[in-house]
Amino acid sequence: MELLGQLVFWHWWVLAGLLLVIELLAPNYFFLWLSIGAVAVGFLVLAFPAMAVGLQLLAFGLLTVVAAVGWRRHRQGTG
Repeated sequence: MELLGQLVFWHWWVLAGLLLVIELLAPNYFFLWLSIGAVAVGFLVLAFPAMAVGLQLLAFGLLTVVAAVGWRRHRQGTG
């Protein structure tokens, strides 16, 4: 678990890149929202480098849901 104690911004951006590659291989728009969440958390960690890992994971989950719900509302015309 030592690895999880040292997450920095570029780890999130690498994860986002990997998720985008997976999205290209399986185009169903699921991994796109995960990738957007990872990019956003990368920027948060860049701005606040002392952010705890638990808070980073919470932000990742919340931002992923916000991205998916936001897109869905946009597609339905209610956003």
